[in-house]
Amino acid sequence: MSTIVDLQIYNDKVVCGQHKNEVCAECHQSFEGINDLARHLKATNGQVPPPGAVLPLRSQQIAKMREEGNTHFRAQRHPEAIIAYTNAINIAFDRPLWEPTGLAREELAVLLCNRSAAYIARKEWVNAYVDAQGVIELKRPWSKGHFRLGKALFGMGRTEEGIEALKLGLMFDPESAEIQKALKEAEAALALEEADA
Repeated sequence: MSTIVDLQIYNDKVVCGQHKNEVCAECHQSFEGINDLARHLKATNGQVPPPGAVLPLRSQQIAKMREEGNTHFRAQRHPEAIIAYTNAINIAFDRPLWEPTGLAREELAVLLCNRSAAYIARKEWVNAYVDAQGVIELKRPWSKGHFRLGKALFGMGRTEEGIEALKLGLMFDPESAEIQKALKEAEAALALEEADA
């Protein structure tokens, strides 16, 4: 049985007519998808590109912000790197719906991985862990995501889980010197923990 919902335009968004909410718990309706599509279509001024088209300006902005983050990271200005990566992530997340999803996934995987590294450098383990998990969700076979996850878990004191993450990363890239080094360090730390117990 279908339900009829009274819709209205309020503050330039589709909302439920009765409660004026974009996401209405009482009506069990969400109009976020419609509003998101409308926002993207409005931004084109009626010039909707064909499916699969990529707006070069957005890609340039993302690349510029990523490089800015990389420059800050190399200079060990980690808070500034995190801000730049976050700005790039926000731009990538806001790609129009008609652009290829693979492009956004690739961009987001790299940006989250870079931001995870900056969080690791600041010993912000939980943030590093969350970003690394995001990388793995977006690009599972990429060893870098597993490396970042292992480092974050190790930093959180979850050494055994960190070792498992690093081993999985090695499965995807058996020649990775950084993963091999991190794995040896983690296994040595675990041996010390077990000897002290």
